[in-house]
Amino acid sequence: MDRFSVLPFRLAGQQLAVPLENVIRVIPALKCTPLPGAPQTVLGLVNLRGQMVPVIDLARCFSWPSSPLALWQPFLWLRSHQRDLLAPVDAVETACECIAEHLFEADRPQVPSQRIRGVLRTDEGMLLIQDVEQLLSDAEEQQLQLALETVESGDDDA
Repeated sequence: MDRFSVLPFRLAGQQLAVPLENVIRVIPALKCTPLPGAPQTVLGLVNLRGQMVPVIDLARCFSWPSSPLALWQPFLWLRSHQRDLLAPVDAVETACECIAEHLFEADRPQVPSQRIRGVLRTDEGMLLIQDVEQLLSDAEEQQLQLALETVESGDDDA
């Protein structure tokens, strides 16, 4: 049996998870600076150890109501093949190992399936497994890159 590890978390009343291989760490909330020209799913930027890291609003990615950022809210520090990302979540649970046979294709119409790798059946219920590589669409990735380049060049009027 193939096994893989995930980090479960809660967001907007839903139970989700990300593959542990995409998680750098869980950190406390950070203040983010708005990024003009960024996609609507990007809340802004955080300076993390000298690196400008976009903060993604996962609730907006799923067309769920967004909660305001809170002082003690955990942020998931994630790595995709394109870049590091931060994602505020409501709560983080203990990482767990899962059996690949229990992963099913996402077919829930209320969840944009292109952002979900699949649905995992667990003893506690169902987990939506987030596809970290799909947090930003190709168009959103290009829009974010243009906004970052504008900030880096110091041309805030563009």
